[in-house]
This record gives sequence, C-alpha cells and structure tokens, in this order.
Amino acid sequence: MSSTTSFFSLSPVVPDDIPALTEISGLGFENDRHTLLKAAHPTRPYDHAGGMPEAFKYWLSLPPGKVEVTKAVDNETGEIMGFVCWATRLAKTVEKPAKVTEGDNTRPANSVSADHAKMDSPELDALGQLAELTDSHFAEFQARVMPEGTRCMNVVGITVHPKFQGRGVGEALMRQGTQRADAEGVFCWVHSSEHGAGLSRKCGFEIDDTLEIDLDEWANKMDIKPPAGDDKWGKYTFRYMIRQPKSI
Repeated sequence: MSSTTSFFSLSPVVPDDIPALTEISGLGFENDRHTLLKAAHPTRPYDHAGGMPEAFKYWLSLPPGKVEVTKAVDNETGEIMGFVCWATRLAKTVEKPAKVTEGDNTRPANSVSADHAKMDSPELDALGQLAELTDSHFAEFQARVMPEGTRCMNVVGITVHPKFQGRGVGEALMRQGTQRADAEGVFCWVHSSEHGAGLSRKCGFEIDDTLEIDLDEWANKMDIKPPAGDDKWGKYTFRYMIRQPKSI
C-alpha cells in the first residue's frame, strides 16, 4: 500500500532499505535515557542500531498478513525519512479490551524498584534484572489486552529521522495503520517510549497503563554514572496506549 503527500510518499520497505533504516533507528534513540543507560553497561553495552538489521530482515521474512513495514520517502531527494512496523492480528474472532476511561488516564504510574528482582535470576546484574522486569510487565500487558484469538493491530516500532521530525511524517505513518484498523473495526495498541507518547496521543491513543522506572536506582547498583554534564539519570515512563476503532 502506497500513499503520497505534497512532499513525501509512503511505500513498503524493501531489503535494500535496511542500512538507511538502521541508521534512522540509532539516531531516533540516541537521546533516549533508558536506551542510554543500557548502552552504558560496563561489560555488555546495548547497541540499539546494531540489532536492527536482523529485526528488519525478520519482519520482511514473515508471510503476508503478519506485519506491514512502511517507509516515508522524501519526494524530491528520495531520502528515507522514517518508518513504521505494524503487526496485524486480523483473523475473524474474539474481543476488545475494556475501554479506557478518563480516570484511567490519571492513575499513578506503576513504579519498579531496584530492590525488586526475580528470585529465580540471581545471576543477573542490575540492568539484567531491570530488563527482565520491563519484559515481564510488557508480557503481562499483552496477555491482558490481547488473549489468544483477539483481533487487533499494534505498533512494533516507529522512528523518524531527527531532521525530519515535526513535519507530519510520524503522524502519516501512524495514521496509515489506524485507518486500516478503523476499516477492520479493531483496536490498536502501542508500547510507547517517552519521546513517542505525544505522537501516539495525537493519533488517538489513550493511556491504559504506565511503568515508571527510577533509572538512578538501577544505575547506582552498578555504579554507572549519568551522561556528562548531568547529575542524575532521572525517571523514565513507558506508556501502554490503546486506540479504539472509529466508525467509517
């Protein structure tokens, strides 16, 4: 599926796009505090961009109907401006999650303490424990909102090159998916980074759950200092957001 605006076009990603998309992935998260903390691991630094080529290859290898990976391309220069990967679960059956209410949007975030570690993972260091906790929280959300057979769509990943941000690229990439969700009559969800939450909200997503992490608690366990010029790592909030389908 392709579409065009006045200065950029949307079209499917192809294997030759992977190097450019990998670069965009790295640039999009270069100032993300949670990503920076993982990258500061003293012996096993996380490389966000480094893992993306295999991710793109995997997405593109899936059979039709599993995911849609779309790029935005500058009509004048041909430069890739950003991308989105939508997962689609559209087999005919089952239920929607409960609607988000106004009260849900104002409830306190869940907070994960550095002292909270799974007892069956004593070999994990602090950042390993943090990864296990965030992964577990994510899995619990998925199990709750999309049990087996649920029809829905979700954003696997979306990134816009920093120099193209603020020009409607991210919104266009998101809306291509939400428009399909409306046509299918299914809800969408996204596990949003701090930077991405504003775009999701602009595209009709509402907060269903949150996870707040005190990055300093975890960094201090391993004596990982904050970036140069900063006194603290600070707090980081993941937002689990849902968009109900609109009538068309």
